[in-house]
Amino acid sequence: MTNPVPTATDKRLLWIVVGALLLAAVALWASSGLAWIDVPRGLTRNGRLADDVTGGQSLTALTPLALFALAAIAATLATGGWLRRVFGVLVLAVAAWALYAVLDAALNGMGRISWSGWAPGYGDGPGEPARTLLGPAVAVAGVVLLGCAGAVLAWRGRLLPRMGARYSAPGGRREREQSRPDLWQALSDGDDPTTRS
Repeated sequence: MTNPVPTATDKRLLWIVVGALLLAAVALWASSGLAWIDVPRGLTRNGRLADDVTGGQSLTALTPLALFALAAIAATLATGGWLRRVFGVLVLAVAAWALYAVLDAALNGMGRISWSGWAPGYGDGPGEPARTLLGPAVAVAGVVLLGCAGAVLAWRGRLLPRMGARYSAPGGRREREQSRPDLWQALSDGDDPTTRS
C-alpha cells in the first residue's frame, strides 16, 4: 500500500498540529509558575511562612509534560505513516492521564497540604487559603491542546506530510525499462524515444 500524496490541506493540518503542541508546551510551562492556591500572608507551613502554592508545587509533572509536548513536535515532524498514528495514540493517552492529574491537583491539592498555623504577630490571620482559577485553567487548556494534537495524529497521521519526504524514493513501482526492440519500434513509428520522460 503506497502512501497518498499530501495535499495542501494536509500540510496546513500538520502545521496546526505543530502549533497546538507548541501552545500546549507554553501553557503547561506557564501554569507551573502560576499560583494555584492563594495563601494569606502570615500562614505557616512546616514552621515557615508560606507563599502562594504554584502549579509546579501542586503538580510536579507540569514541566515534564511541557517538555513532552516539545519533544512531540520533533517526533511529529520526523515520523510518518503508521508510526505517527501510534505516536498520536500515545500523545492522546498522556493527555488523558494529564487531564486527570491536573483536575485532581486543582480540586484536591489544598487538602493535601498541612498548614502549621499562623505566625506570631498575625493573630488569627486575614483569611483561609483559597484555590485560584487561572493556573489550573491554563494547565487544562494546555492538556486539551495536547489531546487534540494527539487525536489528529492518531486519526490523520499517515496522511500528513513528513519532514524529508521529498528526498525519499517513491513507493510505487518503477516503469519497466524499454527494451531494445521497443526503441527500434518507436523509431520505426517516427517517435524519438530519447525525448520521452
